[in-house]
Amino acid sequence: MVFDTVFRIASLSVNCKSYVDLEKEAEAVDRFRLLFKAPTYFASLGSGYHWMFPDAVKVFTSLMRGWNLFSDGRRFGKEEYVAYKEWLGKNVGVCEYELWTRLAVMRKKKATGLVGWVTYEMKDRESEWNKVTFMLAKFAEYANVGGNRTGGFGVVRLALRT
Repeated sequence: MVFDTVFRIASLSVNCKSYVDLEKEAEAVDRFRLLFKAPTYFASLGSGYHWMFPDAVKVFTSLMRGWNLFSDGRRFGKEEYVAYKEWLGKNVGVCEYELWTRLAVMRKKKATGLVGWVTYEMKDRESEWNKVTFMLAKFAEYANVGGNRTGGFGVVRLALRT
């Protein structure tokens, strides 16, 4: 039931891809766009407020941690994580964006998140981290990003052409 109406499912499809497949499909790119379809926010330690901008370091280090939790393939060690975080700060930036905030009401709780799109640009096409970043962007379509992902927040889609 949805409110007072019976909701009948007409069809259902599931898109599935293994971690190994995501890794094999990774390619070096100059730029890509993430479309934030559902309200998205990021934790801001020590603050009662959420971080409301999808900074590359926050987005992709978070995705790398999620990858490590569930991957049945390649896993990244602490040294790799630190090196990747440093590489992101120097080589990946937001070159275009159109974002706005949206309030989401979850029964008694309310949260604000960003929606819209962000284009990320990468300087170092020759680095292996370039491919890892693109791989994690594809992974984001399955894992979502930011806080309250299991509650439906942080749904993203990847777009190559910008």
